Amino acid sequence: LVLVLSWGSMGLEAATAVGLSDFCSSPDTYILNLTQEETGLSSDILSYYFLCNQAVSNPFQQRLTLSQRALANIHSQLQGLEREAVPQFPSAQKPLLSLEETLNVTEGNFHQLVALLHCRGLHKDYGAALRGLCEDALEGLLFLLLFSLLSAGALATALCSLPRAWALFPP
Repeated sequence: LVLVLSWGSMGLEAATAVGLSDFCSSPDTYILNLTQEETGLSSDILSYYFLCNQAVSNPFQQRLTLSQRALANIHSQLQGLEREAVPQFPSAQKPLLSLEETLNVTEGNFHQLVALLHCRGLHKDYGAALRGLCEDALEGLLFLLLFSLLSAGALATALCSLPRAWALFPP
């Protein structure tokens, strides 16, 4: 039973290694199609993040530019309001400073969002995951297959030599 299980696990490991090596030959198309099917995202967004081609612009660039302009406009409006309103209404200074502080935090968060929406970080993680799966996992499976073969061979040798060795022991 142990010998059959050992040979069976070796076959399973070999099948997994072959399937993984087939996946690793061209994973981008498969992953793009599967992700698009599961999430419903458009192909230009997925291509931008998975392939990270510098010739293709960020699909969110127009919205990001409009948002950046809106934040700059709000900032200039707030400064103009401070110049005009504070001399006439000194009690408005504290709420306006609070608004300016909130706007500064929002601008900082916006710049972090712009950095996160760039494809470099995600593509770097994607490449590292594929390398880990396709190189390290495949190497581990091949070593597991080798040692399963060695252990199955050792067990088969022990099982075949055990009856002869048993006969040599005195009763």
